[in-house]
Amino acid sequence: MPFFVPMNVSIDLLKPLTAVAAAWFYWYFYKRTYYSGQGKLVSTIAFFSGMVATGIALVWEAFVFDFFKDLGPFLQAFLLGALPEESAKALLAIWYLRKTKNSSNLADGLYFGLTLGASFGCIENVFYSFKLEFWPGLLRAGTSLPLHAFTGGILGFFLLRNFQIRKASLSGLEAVSAFLGAVLLHTFYNRLLAGGETGILWIPLLLGATLLVLEFLIAQAEVSLPFELMQAGGLFLDDYSMIQKFTRYDSWLRKTQNFERVETVRLFRSLFSPGRTLIAILLFGVPLFCLNFYLFAPHLIPFYLVNIDFLQFIALFMEYPAWLGILFLFRGFINPAFFQERILKVPLFLSVTLGPPDKEEPTLAYSLSRRGFYSPLTQEPILEKDTEVSFYIAGKNFPAIRAVPVWKNFRQDDPNHEGGALFRFPEIPWSLVAWRWLVRTRQQVRNLLDAILSLRVSVKRNS
Repeated sequence: MPFFVPMNVSIDLLKPLTAVAAAWFYWYFYKRTYYSGQGKLVSTIAFFSGMVATGIALVWEAFVFDFFKDLGPFLQAFLLGALPEESAKALLAIWYLRKTKNSSNLADGLYFGLTLGASFGCIENVFYSFKLEFWPGLLRAGTSLPLHAFTGGILGFFLLRNFQIRKASLSGLEAVSAFLGAVLLHTFYNRLLAGGETGILWIPLLLGATLLVLEFLIAQAEVSLPFELMQAGGLFLDDYSMIQKFTRYDSWLRKTQNFERVETVRLFRSLFSPGRTLIAILLFGVPLFCLNFYLFAPHLIPFYLVNIDFLQFIALFMEYPAWLGILFLFRGFINPAFFQERILKVPLFLSVTLGPPDKEEPTLAYSLSRRGFYSPLTQEPILEKDTEVSFYIAGKNFPAIRAVPVWKNFRQDDPNHEGGALFRFPEIPWSLVAWRWLVRTRQQVRNLLDAILSLRVSVKRNS
């Protein structure tokens, strides 16, 4: 009986193990860093949902392959990879999140989608490990796994959000846009990976862009409330967001009127810690060390790493460690408090008149969007009763727009309490929304130019 394992057997065993290790790393990294919510049952359901999604995608791809094999490489990457895989993940996420929407918050939806995506990527990479050579298989395992996990988390966030907002015109637009964005990102990834050559060097940049989107959503998810808690007050998720904005604007006005100091809540928070900095330095040191081999002793690379080409070496040992260093160093760099407690320097409120001419009440509209707005009121409205409103924005009048009060905040026993109501548009007033967007953009550009001019003047004075 031999006392050694043949090299080809050990490599064949190592290939699927790298796929499993990559899946465990990304799942555990995000669970430990961001999520301390529900227990093992959710993780187990998400894992097996990923297995089912993998089966659905494989069946889809097998049945339609003969119809699309003569198409161009980009369309093949879309129709034979990105679309079936993201559709299968979205289908399983919809099945689960629809059932648990009342007891979940956005962090739960994001975590379920991320775990489902990690499971999907793990199983897919194990399949590919038996077909690909070691280095291409390792490159795929290390890059497709975060892509599946990240797009799964993004889908989980927006799908659950779609279940928790008030249904109205184009209420599913965000979820559809998120799905199409995930499919497009996945298509570009497939095309870059399949094309080989210098295309694989762009993959870390694609993962970095997806990471930024995920970090932005994680920060919002961390400050979201369970849906059943909002429903106890008769609110949906988008209702609660609009009321939060009004609260921040009202706080800004009161502090300004009382000459109180307005504290700025920063979008980015401090990232320094000895542990994460040390890990990042070690990871950034790997590509610097490998760069010496590439520049001064390239003939040693195939000697130590058999059958690897130079582009795979650059992607695996120079770009990928740097990508992991960025992941460790910048995880959690977006401040969740920015989305909950920040106070804007210029609140976004507009002049509005509510009610018919004989009973009209002039007031302000906060957080105007295609869904509706919030207004402070003295006259208590009747919920679900159509109200005629007129807006005046930057010299332009928008009369006779239908709005429906869906939530009100009045306290009959507190005379000092400032009442208000949340209004929704039965039909989207596109001309009003477009004009408000144009005026806001124009003002922001003007403020930016003024800030740059002020900075230049202060620099000249100091010099």
